[in-house]
Amino acid sequence: MNKPPMNLPALFAQMGDWKYYSTIMRLGDVADRVGFADQINEVRPGRQLSDLIQRALTEGRAAEIGGYLTANEDRFFNSLVVAVYGGDPEWLEFEIGANQVNPLAGGVPEWAANAFGFLHLSGEETLFAIDGQHRLAGISSALARDASLADERISVVVVAHKTSDEGRRRTRKLFTTLNRSAIPVNKSEIIALDESDASAIITRRLVEEHPYFSGGQVLAKYGAANLPASDGEHFVTIIKLYDLVSYVLGYIVNSLDRERRTRLRYVRPSDAVLDTYYTRTAQFFETFANAMPELKEYFLAKGDAAKAIVQRERHAQNNVLFRAVGVEIFVRLIYQIKEEDEVSWRSAIKKVAALPRRFTDVPYRDVIYDTSGERLILGRTRLTISLLSYMLGYEPGDKDDLRRKYAEALEQEVSGTRLPRRIKTA
Repeated sequence: MNKPPMNLPALFAQMGDWKYYSTIMRLGDVADRVGFADQINEVRPGRQLSDLIQRALTEGRAAEIGGYLTANEDRFFNSLVVAVYGGDPEWLEFEIGANQVNPLAGGVPEWAANAFGFLHLSGEETLFAIDGQHRLAGISSALARDASLADERISVVVVAHKTSDEGRRRTRKLFTTLNRSAIPVNKSEIIALDESDASAIITRRLVEEHPYFSGGQVLAKYGAANLPASDGEHFVTIIKLYDLVSYVLGYIVNSLDRERRTRLRYVRPSDAVLDTYYTRTAQFFETFANAMPELKEYFLAKGDAAKAIVQRERHAQNNVLFRAVGVEIFVRLIYQIKEEDEVSWRSAIKKVAALPRRFTDVPYRDVIYDTSGERLILGRTRLTISLLSYMLGYEPGDKDDLRRKYAEALEQEVSGTRLPRRIKTA
């Protein structure tokens, strides 16, 4: 169905052999006029894979972005990139003469003289997003919740799309270039700068204020997710601490559902709520450390004494809790026990404190830790958690399957493999 004509304020520009218009559109018009390429009949009948331009959209991602728009007064988006074909788009430029009086000293540069105008859309055009499809879906989701957002404006870059095979290839190439060249925000930048992500805010506060993390225990190096194998100084990287905080905050100390866990990333809670979240998260780490004598010793030590404990526990004793993967395993197991037994996380911590904590012990040995090569084995976290859970007396969903996976990890015959011995807990 045709739309009413529209004049969009625009700047004309060219880069390479692409001519484009940088315009402004209202969110309501964007939702009404801009579609998704995989929904457009122009992408030939049958929608062969070679013609599909659009990435798959997920309802969850659209809802996340919609929630961001409706919940944040300081909301902001990058430009959408939209392809246009059909109809009768027309560029109406302002005529600016070389001698025209203007407030700019030196006059209008020659290269900019033809850059100002309006892009006229007849209403018969077809518009589809080639960059910003999730933002487009989020806009529709937000408007469904709050129609007053329809008059807000967003920057839109409009490019011409031709309906020939060459035109399709050209637009697909632009799509892949934009999406392949886009650099996602580094997690280090989120932790350092994000003022909406509750986990980032709490992680910064822990590193700045809490005695367990503010005295050099955390490696705050840009882009470093893991500690170097030879590190004998730090307890954890700030990226891994952020991951732990995110898990503890959402699953353990607050027991949030999926939607509220998602909101923690995009919608800043009130300062009072953030204070509560920080206190609960700090209490978790304090309780967890106090239940493990070696951790308690480490976090109470300072300077060279603390470094000596790291050297001893990580390198000499092969202590699971002095590697990020080991702490992650224990934290996830605490959540599992908390949910299964319907007990507090403090009670769950007491249970896991009875588990072995050396990589050379069962069940870590040759499952998640290669004793011959003295290195961690990737991809075995879930299996290790299942084995530890079994040792604490919990029945697996499929005991034979757990035994088979354990045998495969140990490179043994299933018939000759027994699950680890169970242990008594307080």
